[in-house]
Amino acid sequence: MKTTFLKSIGGAALALLVLVGGMQISVSGQDDKGHEQQGDRGSRRPSLVGVWLTQVTRRNCVTGEPIGATSQIQLTFAKGGTLLETIGPSTLRSPGNGIWKREHGWNEYSFAQRFMRFDAAGSFTGSGVVRVALTLDETGDHYTSTATNDVLDAAGNVIASGCATSVSTRFSPE
Repeated sequence: MKTTFLKSIGGAALALLVLVGGMQISVSGQDDKGHEQQGDRGSRRPSLVGVWLTQVTRRNCVTGEPIGATSQIQLTFAKGGTLLETIGPSTLRSPGNGIWKREHGWNEYSFAQRFMRFDAAGSFTGSGVVRVALTLDETGDHYTSTATNDVLDAAGNVIASGCATSVSTRFSPE
């Protein structure tokens, strides 16, 4: 009888672990490709959550003509609305940190990020703020964006502004 009772408790504990584990997956609401679960039938809709390899082209805000070389950055969008921008080695600026949100429709998003600027001696000279509107494609693996940016001095005054566009591809280890 004691053995049967212990087996029943063990079975109940195992069932509870499976149930809780299943609840965690549902609560996260995301599969391994950054898609959000929607609806009763388990249909998926693309999400911005994940790591993105991004090519940024600075542009003349009036004419739209490219200015300078294209930059390579990496953006990580976390569930909950935060983001991290990783750039190549630079002593003149920090990586960017920011927030993102879904806008109208399933594929329109916006984000804003801030980074710190330094002179060649490593002294803080101000910051930069970038504001982006982006559209995720139907596959959820690419997006295009337009951006504006402000360059601020150490006191927080805007001293320059600019524009940019970007194309991004979701990082996939496959």
